Amino acid sequence: MSSNPKTSTLLKRTGGYVRRAQASLYWERYAPVFAWAAAFIIIFLIGSFGGVWERIGDPWRLIALLAALAFLVKATLKGREVKPPNLSEARRRVETDSNIKHRPLDVLEDKPAISEAAWPAHYKNAFEAAGNLRPSKWRHALKPIDPYFLRFALPCALGLAMMVGFGDNYERLRRSLTPSWQSPINPSNVTYEAWVDPPEYTGRPPLYFKDKQTIDVPAGSELVARISGVKDAPRLKLGRKYLKLKRLGPRSFEARAILEEKTTARWRVGTKEKKWALNVLPDTAPYVVFEELPKADKRDRLAFTYSFEDDYGVEKLELKMRLLTDEPDEASKSSTVVIPLSSGSIKRAEEADAALDLTKHEWAGRKVAGVLVVIDGMGQSDESQESFFTIPDKIFVEPLAKAIIEQRNLVIAGSGDYAPEPDNYDYRNAPYFDTYQPEFRMDRAPAQIQRAAILIDALTDKPAGIFSDPAIFMGLKNVHGRLRYGRKASDLRGIPEDLWRIAIRAEFGVLGTALEEMREAKEALQDGMARRAPQREIDTLFDRYDQAVERYMEELRRKALEEGNIADAEGGGEQGGRNADEIEELLKAIEEANRIGDTEGARKALARLAELLENMEMQLTRGGSGGDGEGMPGEMSEEMKKSLEELADLLGEQRELQDETRQAENEAQQEGQQSDGGEEGENGNQDSGEQPGGGQNDGSSKGQARQGEGTLSPGELAERQSALQEALNALEGALPEEGESNGSAPGDEDSEDGQGGGGKEDPNSDNRGGGGEEQQNAAEALAEAGEAMRESQERLQSGDLAGANDAQADAIRSLRRAGEAMAESGRQQGEGESGSETAENEDPLGRNNLGGNADESEADIDTRDDATKTRELREELRRRAAEQERDKAEREYLERLLKRF
Repeated sequence: MSSNPKTSTLLKRTGGYVRRAQASLYWERYAPVFAWAAAFIIIFLIGSFGGVWERIGDPWRLIALLAALAFLVKATLKGREVKPPNLSEARRRVETDSNIKHRPLDVLEDKPAISEAAWPAHYKNAFEAAGNLRPSKWRHALKPIDPYFLRFALPCALGLAMMVGFGDNYERLRRSLTPSWQSPINPSNVTYEAWVDPPEYTGRPPLYFKDKQTIDVPAGSELVARISGVKDAPRLKLGRKYLKLKRLGPRSFEARAILEEKTTARWRVGTKEKKWALNVLPDTAPYVVFEELPKADKRDRLAFTYSFEDDYGVEKLELKMRLLTDEPDEASKSSTVVIPLSSGSIKRAEEADAALDLTKHEWAGRKVAGVLVVIDGMGQSDESQESFFTIPDKIFVEPLAKAIIEQRNLVIAGSGDYAPEPDNYDYRNAPYFDTYQPEFRMDRAPAQIQRAAILIDALTDKPAGIFSDPAIFMGLKNVHGRLRYGRKASDLRGIPEDLWRIAIRAEFGVLGTALEEMREAKEALQDGMARRAPQREIDTLFDRYDQAVERYMEELRRKALEEGNIADAEGGGEQGGRNADEIEELLKAIEEANRIGDTEGARKALARLAELLENMEMQLTRGGSGGDGEGMPGEMSEEMKKSLEELADLLGEQRELQDETRQAENEAQQEGQQSDGGEEGENGNQDSGEQPGGGQNDGSSKGQARQGEGTLSPGELAERQSALQEALNALEGALPEEGESNGSAPGDEDSEDGQGGGGKEDPNSDNRGGGGEEQQNAAEALAEAGEAMRESQERLQSGDLAGANDAQADAIRSLRRAGEAMAESGRQQGEGESGSETAENEDPLGRNNLGGNADESEADIDTRDDATKTRELREELRRRAAEQERDKAEREYLERLLKRF
């Protein structure tokens, strides 16, 4: 009968009545038992969410917690004694509250046991009675024990407390339940401090919030937040998570977190809240491009020009190459060459020059496709457009050197793995005293290695008449032994480098070896300075480089003696003496720059020294009297000297203007960063085409004198730039025309004997009399300087101080080139006039009868190297900054200048 739909509906309805009645019975029996425990628990939660326990601390929190736990335990024990209501009691409650008798609910669930004839009538009566059942009535279980209606007041108070502590309820409840002693916290005694440490690769200083609540930070920055004035502090909430605290002292704590996305950090004590909004800026990928495609220069180096840019700085620059060949195995290979940077991280490089010595590369002389790859501090990279070029190789003339290079190429080509060792080798038949065992060595080597060993063995079989230098012979024998006894490819490591050194020795003698060692020592020193190696390592590298320089110069002197250049061997005459003094000064400058941490100055001084040393060989082998192997120059014209003096003054004023522009740019950056939350400005070391501190002595002192008057505005700087451009135009108009010599008028070209400019040219004059090409170079450089000055003026008028600074740097470079070209032109003109006098004063052996006492006029141009000028400028700044009688503002300005240098 239960399958009747009406019966099923009735059973569902009455079943709901029964479950409700059973729940009511549970409440009536257990609510009075757990009422006091629930009341104390709610009171404890109200204190937690409302921050009461955080404010008053222990022992009150512990007392409330223990009381709530005690009542809960007591209620639990008492509740175990209470009998739970069963289903029959719930049915009786429903039937009683509906005033129905004879238990119809039991009948509907029962089955007939004896007489089935009377069961349908009985079931029908029960069914009709059950249809009249109603839900049981609710009885007040707590009213007898709660006359003050706390059962309503406490839940309302709990809801209000949760509203008060919204957002921190979880943290407050966690701290309230922590079984440790907690001291009270007075919000008025709490102080907060927070800053952001950008990633080290960005080179940016810490960013402080100060009066700002929102700052922009680079991705990957570390948030450092501190709370002081409390013995027990709540955790810092960052976004939706809480950060663990590190105790710094009795009443101070710190939290740290790496920031990867926009978020908010918040501390809340009572009603006092401290919030910091952090806008995380993504790190953009770097950009790199070839400005001039790679090609071989005069020194067999791969020269090219590139530009790159990154928001925080490029840390690695590489040239990635692949072979252009039809061989699948070789085409799949790639080679990467690291291009040294001037420092560990560079934000921008515009048309920077690079010259790589790849003559030792295994692909030298072969066509490749190459791309530039830049990698920033975050690991992001970018590739330039692909360029196709041939890797320069060194041309060897000496037959022995050429043979060694061929064997080196064989060794490089045979860099594959050796064949497996034989498994069934009969050691009993092996020679007792011979440990060579070719089955385990040479027989397993690649074919190229075997051929190289045979050729070297044949080359060194009869050394008489072939090897004039025993070092070459011994080096080849050493390489042959290593090839012969090698068991695996790793045993041959270093052989290509050794063969290269031997070939250099065979081609250029000891001087070539000394030059190669000096270059390697220079590269090692540059690498150490770029990666900021420990000072002890830098000192060791510098000592090695100093020793390599000494060996190289000693070999130069020895070579000069062998070739009969006595003056060169004794110091190179006047020019050689100047070279020696400059070399010594540059070595001291490199050591000083390294000691004070001036990496850029040390790098540039090192490059200047390397260039000077490599040029000395050509100077010494030409006769030793000048930088170009020429005779003593004559005196330049007064007009040319005056033009050079005016150009030097103009160059100094342009440098002074650049200092003022840079100062205005730095102060503008500082003001802008203070308004953005105290970010400190970045002093980007603009590459002005001169060494650090070069030519800034006058500008620094004048800048100090003007500090009290305030920094010039962009408009005033533009006016000064316009005045300098007018002075440059006047200087261009006053320059002697091409063809004028030593100040003579155009009409004076013909001499008294009728031989004027059209006379027969001296074949030994080397075309040095006119200086026409140098005058043209000077004119082009002055034109470039004028264009750069116009660009600087336009950028100053538009307020672009950074762009103006770059344009001024270009103007300075052009002015320096113009000065060098004008000085060379004047020297060549003087030599043209004094050619006959020089011929009379020289003997057939090329010695000068004047004894070096001729009057050699020089332009008034500072010939000190840039590292020396940097050191002198820094010492002068330190001296002035130490003078306490100066105004405070002036001393602070001097301190800022010291930081720049």
